[in-house]
Amino acid sequence: MAAAFIDLTKRAWTHSRGDITAIGTWIRTENRWRPCLVLIRTGEEYSDHTIPCIVTIDKAWIWSEDVGDARAAARTAFEFVRALRLAENDPRQPIRIGMLIHDLLGDLLQIPPYVPDTRPEPIAEVTITDQAGRVHEVELTDDV
Repeated sequence: MAAAFIDLTKRAWTHSRGDITAIGTWIRTENRWRPCLVLIRTGEEYSDHTIPCIVTIDKAWIWSEDVGDARAAARTAFEFVRALRLAENDPRQPIRIGMLIHDLLGDLLQIPPYVPDTRPEPIAEVTITDQAGRVHEVELTDDV
């Protein structure tokens, strides 16, 4: 199984519903970036306890009312409830997760292809004032 990578700082969109935040972003697997929907607990984007719940674009169909797989969607929703540390004994939680994903399928399908930022990261900013008093700001990068 190939390693997968997501960067929650790169987002197409973000929607919050109470204690759950849905993020439209991209997942990298097998050296390519594909759109995905990530569910996390609101306010815990960068917490050590966060387990992102990911719906990849190729698995989005299971959540469809028309052509979906209700059993697979239910199993996944129960797993997401556990990973998100929601009340497991509340039968409304998996339904809530399923409805949220279903509501965001259109947004997921409209995420554009990922375009990597090819500019090098700035490593410093320099402000120079010339003899005439004009101020010039320059970003320094480590692109050799």
